Amino acid sequence: MEQINAIKGIPLHYARLTSHPYGTRGEQRDFLIDSEFLEVLKTALAEVFAHCPLGTPEVITTAGIFVDKPGQHGNGKAFDLDAIFWSTNALVTLNFVHQKELYLGIESFLRKHFGIVLNYYYTNHEDHWHVDTSVNVDYHESSKSETLYLQMVLKFIYGKAIIVDGISGPQTRAITRDVFDQLNINTPITTKVNYLKFLDLTGKIAFKLSEAKNSPLQLFENLSDVVEALPVQHKNEVMQALNSFSDHAETSQWLTAFEDKHHDLDAVISEVLNT
Repeated sequence: MEQINAIKGIPLHYARLTSHPYGTRGEQRDFLIDSEFLEVLKTALAEVFAHCPLGTPEVITTAGIFVDKPGQHGNGKAFDLDAIFWSTNALVTLNFVHQKELYLGIESFLRKHFGIVLNYYYTNHEDHWHVDTSVNVDYHESSKSETLYLQMVLKFIYGKAIIVDGISGPQTRAITRDVFDQLNINTPITTKVNYLKFLDLTGKIAFKLSEAKNSPLQLFENLSDVVEALPVQHKNEVMQALNSFSDHAETSQWLTAFEDKHHDLDAVISEVLNT
């Protein structure tokens, strides 16, 4: 075990306190971590930020590494990632609904290094990623966490109509084959080299798509995504107010003045494959 308060020069903060609540930059803390696991974590984060269009962040907040409880946290071999802060942007994991592309770009590269990655759709993990090395990196159809990730990227990155339920069935298999063909990847996904290539290409494509999410028009669409995710009893009222705002003549004119920077998925895939 060793004690750290930064990873590759990026300060590690804790933001789960009344004075430093979740979603803020929190405060820098010391954490105990297994030395071998630290090396994997360093390598994984270096690859994430080498590809991320936002570059190296200023702060990473974590909910914990070594925790006195059973499991990988009790050995200092697990990491809970709450949020990442750059100078003018942030990824807070609880905000997946309107940061899907950036979130899934990061997760794709994390999965190249960690056999266990529990994400927003995994029970009790909406507000952080849990990563550990207790199993090898590979794709298993029986794995709920791996299938959730696969279905999430098929739906939110590749635009496929698929149910995200963590169960690998005929629909998931058929759509996966279609996307693999589009990416020029051999099947099946259960072959490790194919899975790793899929993770790598998907991470790069997701990051490219995330770059289109910062215009006022896209931010407005992100707000609509958040409203759609609200409970029914609140959604209708908020949606009516949002529609009243967007339908107003002056607002509509203001929004149409901004260029729609939606990336063409086929063009993005072609660019990534030819890089």
